[in-house]
Amino acid sequence: MKKIRIVEIELPEDKTIDNYVEINALQYQDRLNLVRNAMEERKLDFLVIYGDREHFANLHYVTGYDPRFEESILVIPKRGTPYLLVGNEGLGYKDVAKLPVEIVLFQTFGLMGQPRDKSDSLESVLKDTGIEKGSKVGLVGTKYFREKEFCSPQYSIDVPSFITDVVRSLAGYENVVNQTDIFMHPERGLRTFLNAEDIAAFESASCIVYSGVRRLLLGLREGISEYEAAALLAYAGFPPLSCHITVGFGKNALLGLSSPSPFRKLELGEYINFGFGVWGANIARAGLATEDEKHFPSSASNILQELYFPYFEMMTRWYESLEIGTDGRSVYNAVKEFVENPDNGVSLNPGHLIHNDEWLNSPFYEGSQDVLHSGMAIQCDIISAPKSPLFGVHVEDGLVLADEQLRNELRKKFPNTSARFDSRRDFMKQKLGIEISDEVLPMSDIQACLAPFMMSPGKVLAWI
Repeated sequence: MKKIRIVEIELPEDKTIDNYVEINALQYQDRLNLVRNAMEERKLDFLVIYGDREHFANLHYVTGYDPRFEESILVIPKRGTPYLLVGNEGLGYKDVAKLPVEIVLFQTFGLMGQPRDKSDSLESVLKDTGIEKGSKVGLVGTKYFREKEFCSPQYSIDVPSFITDVVRSLAGYENVVNQTDIFMHPERGLRTFLNAEDIAAFESASCIVYSGVRRLLLGLREGISEYEAAALLAYAGFPPLSCHITVGFGKNALLGLSSPSPFRKLELGEYINFGFGVWGANIARAGLATEDEKHFPSSASNILQELYFPYFEMMTRWYESLEIGTDGRSVYNAVKEFVENPDNGVSLNPGHLIHNDEWLNSPFYEGSQDVLHSGMAIQCDIISAPKSPLFGVHVEDGLVLADEQLRNELRKKFPNTSARFDSRRDFMKQKLGIEISDEVLPMSDIQACLAPFMMSPGKVLAWI
């Protein structure tokens, strides 16, 4: 019977990416067609999609445009050209959009103090798009709700009230409903279905993230500051960040989401936490700053048996439970004993979906009937944060589920990408002893690698 042991591996070298993929205008048109199919099913005359710097992913999915500094809305009629409303600075950035749209300047979206003299009122602008009394309008923000949260969840909308109120005044309150689930439902949401081009784009993003993470791991040393460690990521702006870069040592690591500081320097034996996420990819790790067991704090001398081994066993069950057609409940049940044990300090879902935003939704929760399907991008993101002296452990990497047809398409269109998936799958099976399905496409070159000694990243847990 295999047991968990510490084995030595070599961190894979950085990959030379030869197939950066840009989603083209035809694909954005295909996405618009999918949106209109959903509108027809729901008997909508218009879909109004909101976006801002933080909540851009739904709008970007349809257009290729991501608002910067400002708010923006996309008005999609059931027929004809969509309207993209932008502020002053969005007017100069508008040509980034790949979908043919009619650009409308709405200066109220501009920052405070900027000109407001060249655009009409929002009521007038939306009237010109065709929205009128009796129009059936779906509003898309970044959340939809359940009856447990609001008594009338279909009318609970997280789009700013200065937009929502005007749409309701034009169409009638009862005709304006939350339709965010068109994009973000954990099983049926449009953004949960990646095609071959999407997968290749996200995989190249993951290679970029891994390159930075590898440099950070190999560069950890006593006395390095959080800022110096973050600089090793060498982030150059592509792809755009999906979340703040986080690097924390000691008490800062316990904050979870803290930005790197030049004032906090690494001490042997203390807790480390870092994460690096861009559009479509995220890798994160947490553990102790040691080179071997000798540097474990005396209060955490048994951390391997008490936390790291159980976490790795749980993570193995999580990976091995993933397959197309299973539901989120089955995956949750595979790790339930660990995640529901209060001593392990797991407070969020055991995994979630990813897209251009770091967290799209999650099918992994108690009783979930959401079915996993081909094209779904998933993060193994299970944060265990017990109290001192163990502090915590976190091994986060991404993957995509792909059926045989999609895998064959990837081999044909993106052979190098496909080969990297195969190599990572073989590594997980042969080096780590994790028997994942052929339907699982690992995105990270250190997929599921739990290094109990963060300053010796080549020493990882495996089934031997």
